[in-house]
Amino acid sequence: MIRESAAHWTETVYRPLRRVGRQVWGQGVSRPPRAARRPDRFPALDNARFVLIALVVVGHLIEQLVHTGPAADALYRWIYLFHMPAFVLISGALSSPVLTRRRLVRIVTGLLLPYVLFQTLYPAWDAWLFGTGDWSQGYLTPYWLLWYLLSLACWRVMLPVFARLKYPLPIALAIALAAGAVSWIGYPFSLSRTLVFFPLFLLGFRLRAWRLQHLGETGMRKGLAILVLAGTAAGAWFLRDLDPQWLYASVDYATLGVTSLAGAGIRLGLLVASSACALSVLTLVPRRPRWAGAGRRSIDAYLLHGFLVRAALAAGGFAWLDGAMPEGAALVVVIAAAWMIAAILSTRMVDRMARPLMHPADWTIETWHGIPWRAIRARVHALKRLY
Repeated sequence: MIRESAAHWTETVYRPLRRVGRQVWGQGVSRPPRAARRPDRFPALDNARFVLIALVVVGHLIEQLVHTGPAADALYRWIYLFHMPAFVLISGALSSPVLTRRRLVRIVTGLLLPYVLFQTLYPAWDAWLFGTGDWSQGYLTPYWLLWYLLSLACWRVMLPVFARLKYPLPIALAIALAAGAVSWIGYPFSLSRTLVFFPLFLLGFRLRAWRLQHLGETGMRKGLAILVLAGTAAGAWFLRDLDPQWLYASVDYATLGVTSLAGAGIRLGLLVASSACALSVLTLVPRRPRWAGAGRRSIDAYLLHGFLVRAALAAGGFAWLDGAMPEGAALVVVIAAAWMIAAILSTRMVDRMARPLMHPADWTIETWHGIPWRAIRARVHALKRLY
């Protein structure tokens, strides 16, 4: 009995002391599950989205100056090598493999409805600026930068299917390489880009956001990322005569003037280079929320900056830059203007003003519920009884 009492007393005293010791040495008493420890936001990804949307604007502005010299050609091709692939990779990292009814509604209201709206606004804007608008493709072929909305909707629907496969990434890569051999896979429905960039989306999904958040925590990784970006920049300089349609991933191999085997090899090399550059950018961006707020509103800058680019083209701004400045000075002006445009369009004020365009379903539902339907029906019934 004395032995049992001593053991009970020792256990009673030891348990609180052990709990205090764990707290002192930084070891929690009970660790929360891993899912609870992961943050809802990942600052590195938000920072990367702001950097990438700024590069998207830079690329669209430089596109109007590629004929001015080799530097503009090389910079344009280098940016197009990774800016949209990095967006695709981040989108995959933040996507869920479970397609619930709520997520399906979000795809329709958050991607497809804005696509239909901007697919109407951009040709109308061109018709007002240039006197002619291309209405021939209707809503089947995305206008210029709107392909990403349609492709992203398709990727999120395709992900639950591929997530169940044993080897999803090799299968998606084989489909991406084979898509270039089919002549009818091209601009309509953004089908070519959807299939070609889908391996990057799957790669982001396999890596997951929390791994990308911690990607740049070692100096060795950052040094390797700098070497990758510098090497691809040098390659873009030596390959500045490469047809940029290779980087768009929107046409088949026959249109690009190569055989199916050679085209598949080139496309595979470009996908590998794009993946390496996208991961390098995610390695080098700040891990703290420096531009996180602007990055969360990157979709606003993406969809709205095209109106400013088309307006500058109609006003003759690029022609003036070409004639008034040397190539280097014009590039500096364009890059500075692009970062300013991206920063302004990613502010909270622009987000509030553009909310009816970005989220058309929200104000439609609010307007529908705000209409006094009962009063209208009562007025109609009163008019019927009167006449």
